[in-house]
Amino acid sequence: MSGEIARLLGGEIRVPQGGDITARAAVEHGLTWSLAMDTELAGRLGRRSLEAASCQDLANAAALIIALMIDPDAVAAHATPPQPVAAPPQPMDESPATDSALERKPRVVEYLVGILAAGSYGTLPSIDAGLGGGIGLQGRRWRAELRASYGLRRDQKAWAAAPAGAYGQFNFWAAEFAACINFGPQAFAFGPCADAEVGLTSAQGFGVSQSLPADTLWSALGAGGYAAISLGRHLGLPLHLDVLAPLRRSEFVFKNEPKRVFQAPAVGVRMSAGIELHF
Repeated sequence: MSGEIARLLGGEIRVPQGGDITARAAVEHGLTWSLAMDTELAGRLGRRSLEAASCQDLANAAALIIALMIDPDAVAAHATPPQPVAAPPQPMDESPATDSALERKPRVVEYLVGILAAGSYGTLPSIDAGLGGGIGLQGRRWRAELRASYGLRRDQKAWAAAPAGAYGQFNFWAAEFAACINFGPQAFAFGPCADAEVGLTSAQGFGVSQSLPADTLWSALGAGGYAAISLGRHLGLPLHLDVLAPLRRSEFVFKNEPKRVFQAPAVGVRMSAGIELHF
């Protein structure tokens, strides 16, 4: 340090007569280098606290203080600008404004792929179950899906006056598009949906002299709701409940027998639950 003091004073340390200087310093090293220095000049006491990024910067700053006490005019004439003393680290800004800025960042659209189990009333003669899958897109406040399901076979007995043992056998598949709004957080999304469905109902008669297969187009519009529980970043459990009104209600009858075996009701209900992958 004495060499730096001499350089600042122009090459020689000359304390004015009667101006004895005493300096005591304590150095600590944590996140930065710090120094506490007590000085005495001609009976006047002083105390300085310094912080710097390195030990050398701290020593240079202490040398400058002592040189200024000896001869400030000489320092002004010979000293080069000292290295800047590092400011103490500031805490991270956790103000509400920063949080709001993060919340306003747009959420990336996610792709959805899943499998599901479905149950419905109103499509086949009795409550039926089926299996299927779906694909879709999801944003922060919306969800759009295309789901397909196949209803397991259902039998429907004919009316009492028909030949003994006569019955119809029904199958069903459908594709449903649902557009939903999300009112919940990411961990538990929920909201209303609008639905449109198209499919095919197939029937075959048994126990009669003439039996011909019959296929008829199925179409319906409706509304409902959904809920989706998040199981982490990439998995979810979706649940859908929809009320559907068929646009066409075909009648199924045996040939040459006018009484119908089955006709879909004016309103039906479909529910599905499954597991989906987000990516």
